[in-house]
Parts: sequence; structure tokens; C-alpha cells
Amino acid sequence: MKHLKLTPTAKLSEAEWQTLRQSFVTKGMVGGSDAGTLLGLNKYKSPINMFYQSVGINSLPSQMNAIMLHGKQLEEYVAKCWQYYDGTDEGWVANTTANNKIKRYKKVKAIIENPKYPFLFANVDGIITKHPTYGKKKGILEIKTISGYSSDSYEGGIPPSYLLQIQHYMLVCELQYADICYLKDGRELGCVTFEADVDLQLSILDEAINFSRRVHQARKAIEGVEDDNEALQIASQFEPDADSSMAFNAFVSEKHKAREEEVTIQGGDEHEKWAYAYRDISDELKNLENDKQLYQNRLKQVMEKEGATTMVLPNGKITWRKQFQVRL
Repeated sequence: MKHLKLTPTAKLSEAEWQTLRQSFVTKGMVGGSDAGTLLGLNKYKSPINMFYQSVGINSLPSQMNAIMLHGKQLEEYVAKCWQYYDGTDEGWVANTTANNKIKRYKKVKAIIENPKYPFLFANVDGIITKHPTYGKKKGILEIKTISGYSSDSYEGGIPPSYLLQIQHYMLVCELQYADICYLKDGRELGCVTFEADVDLQLSILDEAINFSRRVHQARKAIEGVEDDNEALQIASQFEPDADSSMAFNAFVSEKHKAREEEVTIQGGDEHEKWAYAYRDISDELKNLENDKQLYQNRLKQVMEKEGATTMVLPNGKITWRKQFQVRL
């Protein structure tokens, strides 16, 4: 890792750290937490949000909230637990009680750049220096806090955006494995090891290169433009294509509300196909929602008659407390 460039962050406040990170973003660079967004696996953020943040129009760096702060403050505790964790609660308790560290890591209080990949940067939780499987071979340590509800939504319990994040970090740091250690619902410890996936890393790199190109083209095009509305209009010619996320819809809708003029444009055959598809899917969804509600009502009626909160099925179960959930 000697050839990697490290920009120290140890003495920075949260606000200073956000400003530093934004300086990388405005260069059109992509961080690990952005990899899932670029590949369409972040339901809370769209590449279009990243684009305008990088271009520097109508966008601010991320602000700390309560959930983020809890996660940040728990990082050190979870990382400490990871050092003793052997995959079982019993082993973790025994190792912790005996102060038997079976894994070790070192913190990296810096933003990492690799000259081979000038479009990427990384801010890792730690570098593994001792591992039961890989010995003294270095790897990435990523710490997460996650709710059971969120974890249960994904196969294996790990959101895909987390997988892309560690692949991003392995690529930048040129390491071959990573551990994601997580604390679920504040009480359940878990750890999953992943190896470098060349195909995923190439996908991240390709998307990052394309994204960076768009950002640089937009920034060059709006140089000297002082009017924000005009700058937005120019930059929009380089923005990422629409995706299916609610985040994209929310962003472009807010952007549209700010326009003051009524403008009419002429659409073509392709746009008419999209309009027909939108109408047909909307009609189909209405029918599906009606059917969904009917079957939910039937199941609720049976459970309510019996005063039940859980129904065990041959291949699953239904729970109905504050929420109605079907698991098959």
C-alpha cells in the first residue's frame, strides 16, 4: 500500500470532514458508499443526486442525522467485538472474557487514493492485519449497524450496496478480501467474509469513469455562468439517464417545481411508447393492488376470527402485529 496517497482526517471535525469529502466529490470522484448508487442498488439515492452534488449546483454535502450518529459512535464497539468473534455467540463471549483476540486490525484515519484509479477514493473503517483464514494477509474491515427488518429484506442479510462498497475498497487498496462485521438491532453480532470479485470491480470502475466524464463535461460547460437556472439547464444535458428509483423521481420533481415558465415541447414515437407503457403499467398496478388487498383482507379475517397474531403455513408464516408480513 506504499504507493497509495493518504489524506489525513484524524484531526478533522465532522463538518471539516464533510468539506474535505466534498472536495473529492467535486472532482468527479466516487467514494465507496457511492458505488451501490452508481450501479442502481441504493433505493435512497440516485446517480442524478450524485451528479448535481459533484457539479456543485443546488446540492450540499450529507448532513449527520441521529441514525448516522448512532452508527458512527458504535463503530469502535463493533470493531472491538469483531476481534473476538469466531462466528458464534458462545465463542465471542469466551474469547472476550479471556481477552483472546483472534483477529486484529488498524484504523486508517485518512481518505485513500490509488493513482491507478484516479476516479475513485476510499474511506475505510479499518485494515485487517490478522485473520483466522488469511493469516497476516491484509484485508478490508467494514463495520455496519443494521436493523433486523432491513437485514431480512436481503438474501444473506447483507444489502447489495454494502457488497459493492467493499469491492470498491478492495479495488482502491488492492486487497483480496474483506470482512463486513455488523450489529443487528443492537444485540446480534454477525460477520461475513467476501473475496475480491473482478467482474464487480470492473463494473464499478466503468460506471465511475462514465460518471466522472459527465461531471467534468458539465463543469466545463457551466464555467462563467452566473445564473443558477441557466447553469442547471446546461448541466442537465450531461446528467445520468433516468432510473427507476424514488430518489430520482423526488429529485427531478423538486427541480421541475423551481421552473417558473410554462414550456411545450414536441415528443416523438419513442416518447409515445413510453407514455403507453406508463399508462398500461399504471392500469395493471391498480388491478394488482386490488387483488393484493383482497388476499390480505381474507387472511386478516381468518386470523382476526381466531384472535391470532401469527399463522404458521406449510412453507412459511404470516405475522400480524403492527405490520402485516407474509414470509414464504
